[in-house]
Amino acid sequence: MINSCVIGLSKIGQIHCKNLIKLKKTVLTHVYDKNFKLSNKIAKKFRCKNSKNFDQLLKKNIKLFIIASPTTTHEYYIEKLTRHNKIIYCEKPILNNNNNLNKIIELIKKKNIKFCVGLNRRFSKEYLALKKRITRKKIKIIQITSKSANHDIRLSLRNGGLFFDKGFHFFDLACWLGDSLPSKIIVIAKPISTNKFLRYGDFSDAAINMRLKNGVNVKLVFSRKCRTGNVEKIQIYGENLHFNSDDFSNKKYLYKDFSIRHKDTYLKCLKKFLSSKNNLFLKEGVNTQKICENALKLASR
Repeated sequence: MINSCVIGLSKIGQIHCKNLIKLKKTVLTHVYDKNFKLSNKIAKKFRCKNSKNFDQLLKKNIKLFIIASPTTTHEYYIEKLTRHNKIIYCEKPILNNNNNLNKIIELIKKKNIKFCVGLNRRFSKEYLALKKRITRKKIKIIQITSKSANHDIRLSLRNGGLFFDKGFHFFDLACWLGDSLPSKIIVIAKPISTNKFLRYGDFSDAAINMRLKNGVNVKLVFSRKCRTGNVEKIQIYGENLHFNSDDFSNKKYLYKDFSIRHKDTYLKCLKKFLSSKNNLFLKEGVNTQKICENALKLASR
């Protein structure tokens, strides 16, 4: 059995707690959050232990750590856990900027750490259906729309802003579905974003055009404003073909929050990682980090 700890106990952290209990290979032995009142409450809920001192957890017989804390804290936890030879499952993004990305990745590789970047959207039923239908077909355009009802700029900032927080999954899905990396990116964000976000150096809206190396065009629309709830849709066009992810979605959850719509994918991603001998999505996560950083730089000009 793998003794496990979840770091960061907001909505996603608690999903991971439940999943660790469901899996036969893992035992949720500890939880940790800087808000000790919250961690104490969650520890009681899941009948496990907690601690006020993170360094004390590193000395315990805990093998797997899931990082679900704000992205601004990821570098601190990854570095500490890596130096103590722990298995790490890290929610996206890996870091909130790329200043120390190479240093962190080199440390992970040097210490031979088993590491997963939580690209759980790849396990979504609707996106797997798209991937299956376009295999060995010539596609020309991928259109991705993600609009959310979340107006909380504080949450956006602590997770890296619009491009890292919202964009990470969709840049990755674009490259996965398009089977290539971008050769060119065009971003429009500042003219269409609200002053509320711009004052803090973030963006509320963005329109991105990516040309992949294999010639596929990707058009992405991101927004923090959506009156109908949450809109997440991928459409794929090619010669005599058109697929819409909505056609493969559970209509009951179509406009629900991602943590409801894609809830089962967290378990599937974790299960895949634990059954693998190698890292999962580390290379893909690094590539996506670089795309996010590039998009942010272009938007900030």
